[in-house]
Amino acid sequence: MTLFLAGVVHRAFEGRPLAPADPFLVRVYADMAELYGTAFDQERLAHANRTPFSHMAEGLLDALPAIEDPVDLIVVASAQPDFDPRLSAVSYLTEAVPGTPLAFALGDQGEAAPYTALRLAGQYAAAGRADRVLIAAVDQTTSPADPGPPRQGTDARDGAAALLLSADGPGAPIEVRQYAGLTLDEAHGRLREVLDGGVRRLVAGAGLAPERIAPPSPAGTEVVRPSPEFPCSGVWARLAEEVPRCARDGGTVVVADYAPQGPCGTDRGELSLCVVDFGAAAA
Repeated sequence: MTLFLAGVVHRAFEGRPLAPADPFLVRVYADMAELYGTAFDQERLAHANRTPFSHMAEGLLDALPAIEDPVDLIVVASAQPDFDPRLSAVSYLTEAVPGTPLAFALGDQGEAAPYTALRLAGQYAAAGRADRVLIAAVDQTTSPADPGPPRQGTDARDGAAALLLSADGPGAPIEVRQYAGLTLDEAHGRLREVLDGGVRRLVAGAGLAPERIAPPSPAGTEVVRPSPEFPCSGVWARLAEEVPRCARDGGTVVVADYAPQGPCGTDRGELSLCVVDFGAAAA
């Protein structure tokens, strides 16, 4: 069963809390760091945004048109886990939308997570278990348990995107494809094959190099880039910007990204594509 993109929005969240970091969270992260032999930077947590997923989910619902029909499935996709394990965006959304949806979170896939969420949504729809779906892709800069360099700074923002899907329209039909175990060169080659089918616009995530995609494509595809500020939700923010023009002019838009797989340093990854056919939009 085909799912139709009925709506897509993105919101950025900025501003740091005035209150100090919760002592409970400080203790949790200190204990985890000791247990796993990694580093916990308490000062980093104190100066972080500390915007929980549930707060961003609330902001997404405010940005979307009012959801009046029952929702059957909710998926919250992220590259990083929520910094506060006591809060649940999944539970919040389950209570905030009409219906009694099945809901779960999906992670540990980097930038591929929202595409996997879309692919799973399509499978639920094909099985007759999800006529209306809400997917949230969330980017959070607060990750005090990560020993790597933080995506933080004086102007760091959190961000989230929501995609509202329906099995019976209205909106543009979508198709999701994921290809694992590809080198970056192979991923660019596979993407060129898709573009050769006649694609008006490509939203290319940070894992892809547009200069290695567009020139060989005879389709005259326009390549647009999302803000690197939002690794998981940025491509969907760019899609949201393109929707008014695409809905007016028609054509096909491809949203794509490439995420490394396996241990650090591997040369293999996953190419994820979401094909949105505005020319076949259902009224």
